[in-house]
Amino acid sequence: MKKNSKPLLYQFALSHYCEKARWALDYKGVDYKIKNLIPGPHMLQTKRLAANSSVPILVEEGKVVQDSTEIITYLDQKYPQKPLTPHSEELRKEALELEEYFDEEVGIHLRRLFYFYVLENRNLAISLLLQSGPGYGRPLYFFLFPVLKSLMKKAMRIHAESARRSEERLRAALKNLDQRIGKEKFLVGGQFTRADLAAASLLAPLCSPPQHDFIWPPVESMPDELVRFRKEMEGAPFFKWVLKTYEEFRP
Repeated sequence: MKKNSKPLLYQFALSHYCEKARWALDYKGVDYKIKNLIPGPHMLQTKRLAANSSVPILVEEGKVVQDSTEIITYLDQKYPQKPLTPHSEELRKEALELEEYFDEEVGIHLRRLFYFYVLENRNLAISLLLQSGPGYGRPLYFFLFPVLKSLMKKAMRIHAESARRSEERLRAALKNLDQRIGKEKFLVGGQFTRADLAAASLLAPLCSPPQHDFIWPPVESMPDELVRFRKEMEGAPFFKWVLKTYEEFRP
């Protein structure tokens, strides 16, 4: 990249981990560009940029930052306005631990449960995976989707038993979030931090907040199992909290 050019975010539009990075950039008012990649073929590009094949990846003035957590840390250092990491060492530690907890207990398990059902519907899966991507994605997926489906299931360890366990872990994490919210607006230190941002963004595929960049399909078009799970959760405190957090803090 040329010096002083805009930061470039390599991402999947659907990814809730990429939404973490986008939200942090937007919250801080950073002027950046997006490069939407196609899941599967994306590895040809990401492996040239960073150590792993995963997104998001932020590139700015020759510096490459991979992983949503690392990107938020980098942004707080480079753009200190509207900090997402508390200055107090105690609160900083709490916010980072909560962010990691949501990454592991919400992000991974919601993703596995989501794809366990969505990947069985070819047309729905393709429309979600390719949204905002380059135009050649659809003809490419006409041939590659069966291979991609197999690779995704292997990489994310998606099968009936893992999906069942993930639903259990996710339900436990959501109950924990309900308890943490209580009557408090924020998770750490009475202010909006990376912990709030992480929890809300990682739950976006379940809550589909209107401020999200992704164009959510009608709820009824999703697999029945996911529709039932969402309807069960709609009255929970965390669900309303996610929508309210997006409304107030997602630019």
